[in-house]
Amino acid sequence: MHKRDIESSAFTAAIPVLVLLPAWLVAMFLIHLVVSPFVSTGFGMFLLIAALASVVMFLPITQKLFVTRLLGVRSPTAKERVRLEPAVKTVAQAARVSPERFVLAVDDSNDVNAFACGGHILVVSSYSLERLSEHELTGVVAHEMSHHLGAHTVALSIGQWLSLPIVACARVGFALQGVASRIERRLRRTSRTLGLAGRGVIAVITAVAWVFEAALLVGHMVNNVVGKEAEFQADARAVRLGFGRQLSGALAHVMAQGTSPRPLHWRERIFASHPPARTRMAKIEAQLRARDRRR
Repeated sequence: MHKRDIESSAFTAAIPVLVLLPAWLVAMFLIHLVVSPFVSTGFGMFLLIAALASVVMFLPITQKLFVTRLLGVRSPTAKERVRLEPAVKTVAQAARVSPERFVLAVDDSNDVNAFACGGHILVVSSYSLERLSEHELTGVVAHEMSHHLGAHTVALSIGQWLSLPIVACARVGFALQGVASRIERRLRRTSRTLGLAGRGVIAVITAVAWVFEAALLVGHMVNNVVGKEAEFQADARAVRLGFGRQLSGALAHVMAQGTSPRPLHWRERIFASHPPARTRMAKIEAQLRARDRRR
């Protein structure tokens, strides 16, 4: 079971997408109202085109040109490729997939970090490339590639696509709030009635903008909750691929940094995107012992 196969986390990852769907429909309705005078397309067709356009999140060429910029990451330098590409080739060979299928990127970060997106994008932090050993970096790559092999990133990427119009509407709403506030102050000097009407308009704009913000926040929290099982499944696949010790070593770096403490409060558990490194290491060690006993 080394090649790509769908794991349960690929399905639970669809839950945050369903959470975002109502806000996406409202955002698309507002956008359609703005563009409908210029585009003679019904709302249903407009939605269908927008949904089908999500395919850009999965095409390697658009991932290199567009999605990586959306994620705020960059292409590796020549020096970084010398470190990263051998790790990708080693893991890809173990997984029986072509390393050429993955789009490599770097996140300028001071943490041991990495993430997968879009079915092909594999991002590693600049700190990881600088500080981790060759074996530990291979463990990190094995974990992130395992997300792709388990199809964990498909729904996540669709959710990112749906969030774009929601983010746009929220930002426009807050910008309009500022404009309306300035207009309201002028109207208030002219007429009390106009001032009250202006306040009503501001309240509506603010409420709509905050609804979009709330949808994004709830979607993010739900994604964090359901995404923890995907982390454990990616760890387990990395162990099966033969990179459990390497991944455990990288997690030891995370613990040494103090960036993955055990959440004590329920709010911390909701906002934590990953399980604690200590918990992950314990599960990996248990899987390694079980594998050794079977041998």
